Amino acid sequence: MLVSFRVAESVNDFVAGWVGGVAGIIVGSPLDVLKARLQAPKTVTAGARNEPLPTAWQTLRRLVHYEGISSLFKGILAPVVGLAGLNAILFVSYGGLIRMFERQYKAACLDSDQPPFVPTLSQVYVAGCGAGIAGFFFSTPTELIKIQAQMSRLPKSSWQVTKEIFARNGLRGYYQGGWITMIRDAPSYGIYFWVYEGMKRLLEIDQAQGASGSNVWKLLTAGGMAGAVSWGSIYPIDVVKSRLQMQVVESPRQVMHRGFSAIPTVTTYIKPAALQQAREYGSRSGITASSDGRIALDGHQDRPYTSIRDCVLRSYRADGISVFFRGLGPTLFRAFPVNAVTFFTYEIMMDALEGL
Repeated sequence: MLVSFRVAESVNDFVAGWVGGVAGIIVGSPLDVLKARLQAPKTVTAGARNEPLPTAWQTLRRLVHYEGISSLFKGILAPVVGLAGLNAILFVSYGGLIRMFERQYKAACLDSDQPPFVPTLSQVYVAGCGAGIAGFFFSTPTELIKIQAQMSRLPKSSWQVTKEIFARNGLRGYYQGGWITMIRDAPSYGIYFWVYEGMKRLLEIDQAQGASGSNVWKLLTAGGMAGAVSWGSIYPIDVVKSRLQMQVVESPRQVMHRGFSAIPTVTTYIKPAALQQAREYGSRSGITASSDGRIALDGHQDRPYTSIRDCVLRSYRADGISVFFRGLGPTLFRAFPVNAVTFFTYEIMMDALEGL
């Protein structure tokens, strides 16, 4: 009976986390695409060496003008399937760890009149870190597919990107940028849940009301603050992760097959009919195209980043310390509503599922 109850709790966490994740992804997709474009390495195109980087607003306008309004939802299939699933795993893992702390508490307390278990914020942080690590195997491939779809200046579905990654490097290719993803996720999800629980206690949320009444604005505020603080705390790491994942790295065997050097190149192929549009867009948004239809993501970069350290050093040398905060404004602007919706939807779903 106890096992069945625990399974039911995990199922509730899974379903509520998935639905909350989908809601947050749909709300935040446009600004997520913008974030990826702003984090991309600066290119050096002919006659544009001294041009200032476009602002977030300029980048957004060019994105819509040259690629259409649908470009604001590029790569959304991967996160809806993957990151929504990741949210489900996060909430299941987090809930499971909190329940583990609860069992330890009850086992240590021999008094039958013991007060109900309330996790400390330290326990909340540890559970959040554990949830971030648990989601690593899911988050790395889904974020890789999403960001490569977002960086494509041509219409590409998430499925097309998935097939291209597999064709280049097999299953191993889906874990490009894996270590930096784990380094980002463990502390960020610790902070994420720590801030959410801390805000709920600070705002004195009435548990009896659930996700209704005066609790609505409190839950939305707590979720929004959790997202904004967690993103702000790890943003430089996310820039490095994005740069490592957005580069399209061919395997040495593919490069040698084409008769080039064994050093991989950061390129992708486009149809000749779309090349002129890509060049026109490139002169304004930082993308270079070669005569045979290849587009380089980084015009001043003659080889892909080989490690986290290599990415950090070369990014700093090229653009200074500010490179690690490029796109922070839109990210924080996006983080508040996305995570407010995610947590609020989660709480609504948990209330509904527990009432069944």
